[in-house]
Amino acid sequence: MSSTYPTGPPASLRRDRTVDIARGISIVLIVLSHVIVGVWQSDAIETGAKGPLMPALYLVHIVVFAFLAGLFVERGVSRRGAARYLAERGALFVWLYLLWTLLQRGSRVLGGPFASTAASPVELLRLWRPEGQLWFLPWLLAATVLVALVHPWRSRRRGLALLGATAALALVVWGWEPNAVVVQGLALTPFFVAGVLVRGDRVVDLVSGSTVLRLGVVALAAGVVYVGVVAVGNFAMPTAASPDRSAIPLVWGVLGSTSGLVLVLAVSALLARLPGLGWLAFVGQRSMEIYLAHILVGVLVRAVLVDEGVQTDGAHLVVGTAVGVLAPLGIWWLAGRARMGWLFALPAPLQRRLRAV
Repeated sequence: MSSTYPTGPPASLRRDRTVDIARGISIVLIVLSHVIVGVWQSDAIETGAKGPLMPALYLVHIVVFAFLAGLFVERGVSRRGAARYLAERGALFVWLYLLWTLLQRGSRVLGGPFASTAASPVELLRLWRPEGQLWFLPWLLAATVLVALVHPWRSRRRGLALLGATAALALVVWGWEPNAVVVQGLALTPFFVAGVLVRGDRVVDLVSGSTVLRLGVVALAAGVVYVGVVAVGNFAMPTAASPDRSAIPLVWGVLGSTSGLVLVLAVSALLARLPGLGWLAFVGQRSMEIYLAHILVGVLVRAVLVDEGVQTDGAHLVVGTAVGVLAPLGIWWLAGRARMGWLFALPAPLQRRLRAV
């Protein structure tokens, strides 16, 4: 039987693991950075880890997450229409934000292992102040609404205008951590818009048409710039409070985040060509589940290690990161079999109602 495509299927239709691996790398770095923060804040751990690692991670990991989140927005809007797409995404993000705010902030109200960051019951009502990492959800919803309404992919001028406007706004808020829904995360918006404009199928085409040598050169060049920015050290992080938000740290920060994004994408494209890395791609496919659950898991792991007398920061970083990635995967697996899929997705009745609209 002859192939439908004489020279093989288009690159956009072939399964490429680059995006999934990039998500996997990004979520592992996010978990590691939050483990580092937890170790720093714990008085029971002997830590010497206060160095450049945490700022270096915050410079790039969430930027990669934001860029990747934009890659398939145009496809979703084109297939389902802007109204239906926004209804589905909006319902999902609002549900996950409310549910995990209740779980994560509620655990601090209960105390126990979470007593070091105890919260009052009143804080459960302060939904405008995002809990920990959950700020990403309302920001992502707002960014999705923006591009779904503007349709920046319809013309080059419209796309560049939106990219320029969001980049200008990002410079204003870069390095500021206001702890307010939507506002916290605005510095990521141009990276999300860039992902929307680039599109996932184009990433696959570009990767498939690039040689290992070309990808290696890109990774090396981006890595040199990124390491140089980290070595200089005088940079502002996009979404974490930075002590100096003057022009020079902002320039270094933008350069570091952009080069770090290119580095992760190039390395992911190289890794996608190697066998035996399906596990990392799978981690990337389940990155949102890990993102939602890893903070609660991390607090419990740290409490167990401290109770067992483990005080070295290295052990906490290794064990905390490994369990912080694997345990949420286990929770997701169990939830699916215990009819608790609503922990990571819209409850079935809400899904049916949306489909009926």
